[in-house]
Amino acid sequence: MIRLTNIQKNNDYISCLAFVEDSKESFQLIYNIKNEDFDSYLLPKGYEWCKSHIAHAKRFMETILNKNEYPHEELIMWY
Repeated sequence: MIRLTNIQKNNDYISCLAFVEDSKESFQLIYNIKNEDFDSYLLPKGYEWCKSHIAHAKRFMETILNKNEYPHEELIMWY
């Protein structure tokens, strides 16, 4: 599970705060629209194994690229 909050689109970037699994610590994700990938990010200590969570967040970002409106917050879950 990854929760994205404060999702904002600014020119060529989509930024948000991300929370993985049960972590109370957030980290910033910045999706570069031109490069179609995230700029560097740092997963919280103890959650370094959550790289697949970033791939799920990337797929979500790709779905909102061309939309004029998008959610302020998104919870992404899978099993």
